[in-house]
Amino acid sequence: MNILIIEESKTIAQLISKSLSAQGFNITLDDSGFTNEVFVKKGLFEIVVLNTNLPKDRTKRIIEKVKALNINIKILGICSLGGWKDKVSFLKDGGDDVVSYPFPIQELVARIWSLQRRPRSYIDEKLYIGEYLLDKDNLLASSSEKDVKLRRKEFQLLEYLIKNKDRTVSRCELHDHVWDYREYLGSNTVDVHIKRIREKLDKSHLIETIHGQGYKVVNRRS
Repeated sequence: MNILIIEESKTIAQLISKSLSAQGFNITLDDSGFTNEVFVKKGLFEIVVLNTNLPKDRTKRIIEKVKALNINIKILGICSLGGWKDKVSFLKDGGDDVVSYPFPIQELVARIWSLQRRPRSYIDEKLYIGEYLLDKDNLLASSSEKDVKLRRKEFQLLEYLIKNKDRTVSRCELHDHVWDYREYLGSNTVDVHIKRIREKLDKSHLIETIHGQGYKVVNRRS
């Protein structure tokens, strides 16, 4: 899971970052200037951890901007100053949860996973490719004849292509959506994963290669 931490205190930011990294999360640090807008818009973060007490209403403005860029991102507040009134204000401004600092890291991790389990802000439609129906919980592409088990990255690639059906999606866009943008990947990583998906589905025509541009799933059931 990719998490963005927006915190003015370098000490607190580093402590939270190291603790969450040790739990297996991918962490990006930002200050109150909020320099990661473009990555929020692309949906690269599932959770934003935000200082509730930034000066000059910056906390409120950042909440509004994050939600405007991506309504499905959950915002967890870290309240290191003030009391319950600050927490209430944070939640009224659009934050999803808030915790007082200092806290045991186990509580922070539990709150993060709790936020991830909340329903998204839209109803997911059933996603089909050909006769296959995607099963996100089990990472399966299921048809009346068989269930195809996919690796997580394969599933995420296929899901993103289907959600953008009838549109050519570039390799760079697929890379940005599925992988942590700081990971070093080979130039053919996306191509290799697409090849594996095609082989597993045993129907290569369901994902079209648009030469020099990327890939496209056509809206058809066959």
